[in-house]
Amino acid sequence: MTPFNKIVLFAATAVLSAASGLVPAQAQEAEFRDCLQSIKSEAMRQGIAGSVADRAFHNLTPDQKVVDLDARQPEFTQTYGKYVGNAVTPDRIARGQQKLAQYRSLLGALEREYGVPAQYLVAFWGMETNYGSYLGDFQVVRSVATLACVTKRAAFFSNETVQALRILATNGMTSQQMRGSWAGAMGNMQFMPSTFVKYGVDRDGNGRIDLWNSMPDAFASAANFLRGIGFRPGLPASDEVLLPQAFPLETADTTVEKPVRDWTAMGVKRANGQPLPVSDDLSSIILPAGWRGPAFILYPNFKAVMNWNRSTLYALSIGILAQQIAGGPAVMRQPPDDDQPLSHDTVVDMQTRLARLGLYTDETDGLLGPKTRSAVRMFQKKIGLPADGHPTPEVVQRLVQAVR
Repeated sequence: MTPFNKIVLFAATAVLSAASGLVPAQAQEAEFRDCLQSIKSEAMRQGIAGSVADRAFHNLTPDQKVVDLDARQPEFTQTYGKYVGNAVTPDRIARGQQKLAQYRSLLGALEREYGVPAQYLVAFWGMETNYGSYLGDFQVVRSVATLACVTKRAAFFSNETVQALRILATNGMTSQQMRGSWAGAMGNMQFMPSTFVKYGVDRDGNGRIDLWNSMPDAFASAANFLRGIGFRPGLPASDEVLLPQAFPLETADTTVEKPVRDWTAMGVKRANGQPLPVSDDLSSIILPAGWRGPAFILYPNFKAVMNWNRSTLYALSIGILAQQIAGGPAVMRQPPDDDQPLSHDTVVDMQTRLARLGLYTDETDGLLGPKTRSAVRMFQKKIGLPADGHPTPEVVQRLVQAVR
């Protein structure tokens, strides 16, 4: 059995133990120590000295707070208005503009070198840590080791633990110094250890990568990461747009891609009435608050932003914040006042009813993802409502009435 297979087995055993409450604390501690030993073996196989793991794992215990946070599921989905309203605030825009001016020389040099506009680097900094005001105070090694050994995501976090050990070995840090979020993200840009190892840059040239205290290192690492995950010079990540009256709402979906010039031919314009860029790049239109709210065109760089964080609302917020940090306009169209978050149980109930109608065939997981929205769109078309895939209170009520 390979070290990583052992880790998966240990993690599964630990999860069952925690769930049942029947295994004595000594046995759980032994399982955790065995899991750490397997991670150490994998680290040594990858060329990391065993002494590094010995120091990092000395007297290490699982962090129960990390386990609790990992198990906590959000009760309600976030609406576009609530999420973006909390992310893109007047204070965050103003502080971002101040930071843009403060680091203009450095950011300009990085933009020329990596092709990532300065306002995007500042926007990521603002979104991740509110410009360095909260970096997290969990011990990263303890967090990722806990998640590797006491949760269901053993393979992912075992690798993150190995990479955290690599950072300790190569970057002149101690476990006490390496602090971050409960899930192991660290520094001004909240890099996971594997991202740190792959994309970290010693921009200030002092022989170590410091994402906590060196903004040259933090900004350069973020630019290197964005370029590595697909960000390219040219079009922004997104733009607010105006849709013509006869626009086919079923095409407003991330699964539908057209060259930008094709959207122009359909009558789509920027929100200020100006034409879209002349481009053959593939792009999509989305309606994050339904047809009554704002519409956005997503250019190829939106996918790069999604590679940083898989949340569509996060990626939209980055684009909106970056635009306003650079002096651009705010979003012109506001979401409808009655746009309300849906509970996990409500989404599960929707998925169950949509499945009974033969419109939804995926897992009833309570997540309002693309497949659920596609099923909602088919239901809307069936009952004669605008097919935007957005589950308004009316759509939810009509679905309950249709499937009892």
